[in-house]
Amino acid sequence: MRRVVLVLFLLLSLATSAQQWRFWIDEQHPAQRSSLRGVSSVLLVNNTVLQPLAFGHPQAVDGVTLRQEEVDLSGAALHCMFSATQTLDQSGEFMRVELFEQTQNASDNFYSRNLLSAKQMSDLRALYEVDALLILNQLVLYNLQETFPLDDGTHYAYLQAYAQSHWTVYAGGKSQSFSIADTLLWESKVEYTRTQALNQLPNREDALLYLASTLGEGLGKSFVHSWVAVSRYLYDIDDTHIKVGLQSFRYQRWEEAIYHWQQVANEEAKGERLKVKGKDNKAAAVAAANIAIAYELLGDYSLACDYANEACRLFGTLKTAWARQQQANIRYYLEQLRAKQAKEGAR
Repeated sequence: MRRVVLVLFLLLSLATSAQQWRFWIDEQHPAQRSSLRGVSSVLLVNNTVLQPLAFGHPQAVDGVTLRQEEVDLSGAALHCMFSATQTLDQSGEFMRVELFEQTQNASDNFYSRNLLSAKQMSDLRALYEVDALLILNQLVLYNLQETFPLDDGTHYAYLQAYAQSHWTVYAGGKSQSFSIADTLLWESKVEYTRTQALNQLPNREDALLYLASTLGEGLGKSFVHSWVAVSRYLYDIDDTHIKVGLQSFRYQRWEEAIYHWQQVANEEAKGERLKVKGKDNKAAAVAAANIAIAYELLGDYSLACDYANEACRLFGTLKTAWARQQQANIRYYLEQLRAKQAKEGAR
């Protein structure tokens, strides 16, 4: 699946009387994690134990740890899970996404994981009538805040925040557990005192809650497809069919654009332009390259490869540095097309 962003940017090549128009295709990439594939409803379940106030928050000066600070992270697990819930829900890939906020963990031991049993998971799935559970078993947040004097007389401070988490997906009667981590860094540099440098940083609680939300968002994104923008180039030369084809392309009339560009390719194939007008194969090469792009957008990667190969061959007949560069560009494009073709065939 692809979305086309037809904002065309003109790139000039005065030495060859050729122009290139650049545009972007938003390509859909599959989810990094496949555990929720085919699932229509998900319940996120809190199975965490509250992190102790004084765990994981050292304060250091010049590389020496002075003390452990106390930070209230009672809302961290819910920040993380709410962000994951929101990301999954807004993706549009699930009919229903819900969050069970109350922890299901009967233990008070933060330092070990107490996973839900198969019966507990099955009962929760049946109670909430969902296809799958996404369970947060443990969330550990820690940070280091430190200051240094610099040689120029200023003071440098940083806050490095870390997150580690453990999750379980329960779907189709089977469970799969995994861990993910994330980190964020804040820095400041001031001319006066250590205190002023530290004051430029966020407070620890806000920083760690933000990190928890960021981790949850990243987790949610790993279960849904993503869109990646890739650029493409169309050629424009002083040829009526080429220009009319570009106008059709601009309005996303791919087949119509192909028709006009094929008129150029067909004439060159017959040798009519070479004999009558004394032109080389540039027009045919340009037309073939443009046709390859249009077929890619139509999802016909086989024909796109055929025309890209033909464009590569025709550019190779032109004995100019510009043509050699275009040939190299088309070869790279061919690699992308073949990768798409292979991925399509594997489905």
